[in-house]
Amino acid sequence: MNRRKKRAMRNGFVYIMIIAALSVAAYGYQWIDSYLQESLTTFKLVNIEINGNDILSREEVLNLCGLEEDGSQLLTIKPTDVVKRICNSPYVKAATAVRSLPSKLRITILERKPIAFIYGRGLNLIDEDGVLIPVPRTSTRWNLPFISGVDEMLGALGHITLSEKARRGVEIISYMRMIPSSLNELISEVDVSRDNYIVLKMVRGGAEVRIDENNYQENLFILNQYFEKYLEWNQLPVFEYVDVRFKNQLIIKNKNG
Repeated sequence: MNRRKKRAMRNGFVYIMIIAALSVAAYGYQWIDSYLQESLTTFKLVNIEINGNDILSREEVLNLCGLEEDGSQLLTIKPTDVVKRICNSPYVKAATAVRSLPSKLRITILERKPIAFIYGRGLNLIDEDGVLIPVPRTSTRWNLPFISGVDEMLGALGHITLSEKARRGVEIISYMRMIPSSLNELISEVDVSRDNYIVLKMVRGGAEVRIDENNYQENLFILNQYFEKYLEWNQLPVFEYVDVRFKNQLIIKNKNG
């Protein structure tokens, strides 16, 4: 009989503890829910900090992400949604958005850097990844070479170009920008219209430089060595063309013959 009483008392104690634990949990849930609800209405968005935008204005970024510094609830803003909206812009390569309590949203943008102009359904820009970019409606002056001679469909803005010729032009310009040389300042146009070779058009006189499209790295290295050692700026208008396609040869033809 004593055993039964002890077992009943023990079971009753366990039940009481379970009920107490559930009551505490329910109270804790209510407290957490109340705290979150209060927090949602406490943290207001009053400051949006934007960094990394050069092409896009602050107003354009705000329009892209659909936000205003109007005191809306900060914790209801989803940073992933903000990033997704901003990255819809063809000018944006990547972005981050972070909430900073109590009242700030920090947005950092990595914009695409154009390396050349290219024509297709109007004048466009293209970056080192081959992504087509519309020319922005700003007062910015772009001192960039032009990729010409593309007779293929370029594709949609904000996407990598479909044209193999355009991509080859991008490769050549990217290489000239990468190596330590003055070639990037001397070349105003990359003509990819020919099947067997590429024509680079020089500033001041429009002289042509002919390079092999499949061996352009070596050709440009030889050309750069010549320019660095022997070229003077006043010689540029005299040249008709410079041909570096042939091994161990550099052929120069002057306009006067």
